[in-house]
Amino acid sequence: MSGWRKPFLWIGRFLHWVRLTLLNLLTLFILVIAAVVVVKLLQPVAPLPKDGILTIAPHGTLRYAEASPWADSFPGLGQNQAQDVVVHRLVRAIDAAAKDPHIRLLELNLSDFGGGSITQLQTVAKALQTFRASGKPIYAFAPNYSQASYFLAAQANQIFLPHLGVVLFTGFTTKGLYFKDFFDKIGVRVYSFRQGKYKSAMEPLIRNDMSAAAREENEEWLRVWWHSYAEGIAQGRHIPVTQVDRYATQLPELIQTSKGNAAQLALSEGLITRLGDKQDFEAAMAKALQQPEKDLQRVSLDAFLQNVPPSANHPQHQIAVVPIDGMLVPGDVEKAGVVATEPTVAQLDALRKDKAVKAVVLQVSSPGGDVTTAEAIRKAILRLRKAGKPVVVSMGSLGASGAYWLSTGADKIFAEPTTITADIGVFMLFPDYSGTLHKLGITVSGVSMPAGGAHPSPMMPLTDSEQKAYQAVVDYLYHHFVSLVATARHLPFAQAEKDAQGRAWSGIAAYHMGLVNQLGGLQEAIAEAAKLAKLEPHHYDVRYLPIPEKISVQNLLGNLALGILPQGMLDLGLGGSALWKDSELTQMRTLLMAARPYGFFSYLPLDPTIH
Repeated sequence: MSGWRKPFLWIGRFLHWVRLTLLNLLTLFILVIAAVVVVKLLQPVAPLPKDGILTIAPHGTLRYAEASPWADSFPGLGQNQAQDVVVHRLVRAIDAAAKDPHIRLLELNLSDFGGGSITQLQTVAKALQTFRASGKPIYAFAPNYSQASYFLAAQANQIFLPHLGVVLFTGFTTKGLYFKDFFDKIGVRVYSFRQGKYKSAMEPLIRNDMSAAAREENEEWLRVWWHSYAEGIAQGRHIPVTQVDRYATQLPELIQTSKGNAAQLALSEGLITRLGDKQDFEAAMAKALQQPEKDLQRVSLDAFLQNVPPSANHPQHQIAVVPIDGMLVPGDVEKAGVVATEPTVAQLDALRKDKAVKAVVLQVSSPGGDVTTAEAIRKAILRLRKAGKPVVVSMGSLGASGAYWLSTGADKIFAEPTTITADIGVFMLFPDYSGTLHKLGITVSGVSMPAGGAHPSPMMPLTDSEQKAYQAVVDYLYHHFVSLVATARHLPFAQAEKDAQGRAWSGIAAYHMGLVNQLGGLQEAIAEAAKLAKLEPHHYDVRYLPIPEKISVQNLLGNLALGILPQGMLDLGLGGSALWKDSELTQMRTLLMAARPYGFFSYLPLDPTIH
């Protein structure tokens, strides 16, 4: 064999070895996944103990949507965090435990609880109140109570706090950074095109303070949030609302009066019932059940749910619950925190063709986003209705802007009193960095074809004609948005426009204005969907669909390689930064982070072109 051929043979053998190794690893990986799934399916359900304690110990935050089974079984493959607690599963367990004779006490360990929105917390608190009303006690413990964790703890019979702990709740606020002076100093100008007096998400980029309109809007829903929170605490602890208000507004002074003993302050204010550590907490539960501490029979949330029988067994009569959870974005991005056009529309169209699905409930928790995505989902909703399948929207924490746009396609809209909804307005941002370039001594020069065409660029100011064109598009979309609302809500256009103006309303305000049909949560929305579909109570199954997540060979190899290959090789082999980053989302998050405390209310992409 000629000497010059040997290196090529070695390279060929090496590449063949690499190919076989990767294929073997992928095969092994798939076999492991299959084995885990089989083990989970075949694992016997442990029976409940006679005198059991249902232990609720959430690690992470509350979330509405079910994660992909892949994400929960293999967190590295999905975008959702498996430790987060799905609200409807938590509520189902607490409601079932209230009636189950095997469960005698509920343990609420909030040591690692990450919180949730006021709307989510109220949903869980309502279930805790039902459990407590059944005559079974709730015992709560945390080393310290945050505003979120205390709202749940307040529903307990016994609340424990260590001697060095603190109960901290101070109400709700909206504060952010405003960048206009900074942008002026570095030569950046942000063009803002909007329709709606209250459409204020762009204000941090074009102002130095909150406008009077934004202040009026924010104060209204913040007042609803605080009233709901304070009422929940007062009812749970059987104390006046004024006492809750005083604690929140005068906490620094109260702590000084108590000489820094925050735990004793909480006890004297009636916010907790016992000072004690985890051992004292364990002993108290054992005493309540008249059992030795070592014999306490705890049942986890997942283990208990495995023993809860389905409310019905009618697979041919289903109501599908579809998550609309996150910012609306175009394309086929499938990750937690976004609702992408293609997978969401595909999911809804599949339900339209599924004969077992008789109605659909959209579980909406979204601040809005891309206009084309909102319209595509709205049309998919209309196709469902045309096929004879009622659609009901259940708004959770958020159902605003683009999320409200798509909701206009439904038969009915439900919202909680603390939901933030409507925000019927449109805006677009366009950055101009020419001032920065000038300060750095950088100029822009070039040619365009056709010479008279519009070629907007962030490297130079917009012309008057271009600015008018952008504003015309925003005006058109706003008029279209208001028209959709007027038609769907059976309101005169003038009334719909008066209620619009880019203003975010609380759910209770939106209900009185006719922007939502009814106040209520997910279960009420499901019951309404069943009624519209003419399904008898308890004669249908509820099917909770997970967030669509893309599990492809590329994703599997990417996650498999994550711990093996250097980052540079990973980027090169898997398409570079496109796999791991989304520049448009990153840009929007960076510039709009301070705009609102409840999300991104952009309605058009932050981009030099209009999508």
